[in-house]
Amino acid sequence: MQILWAVLILAGLGLILGLGLAVASKIFHVEVDTRVEDITKILPGANCGACGFPGCAGYAEAIVSEVAESLSLCKPGLKAGKPEEIQKYLAEHPNPDGSMNKVKLK
Repeated sequence: MQILWAVLILAGLGLILGLGLAVASKIFHVEVDTRVEDITKILPGANCGACGFPGCAGYAEAIVSEVAESLSLCKPGLKAGKPEEIQKYLAEHPNPDGSMNKVKLK
């Protein structure tokens, strides 16, 4: 009988805590801008930091948030035509408010 009560209590706690986690995941959900991931895939993936940002993901984040000065900061991607690819991608995928990204080739 004691084992049955222990199992029921643990099952009840698991159910309550699981529901609490499900509700918390809905309440604290953060929208992720998919453009950051897409631009990271376009970049060469060298993660060299030559652009002045911590790796390709950091540079992609700076481009999307319009903090980067230019699309030409990626030294490994310059010869491969990556800035032009990123510029084309940004033209096809505007900001959520409909405005165009202000980071340009220089």
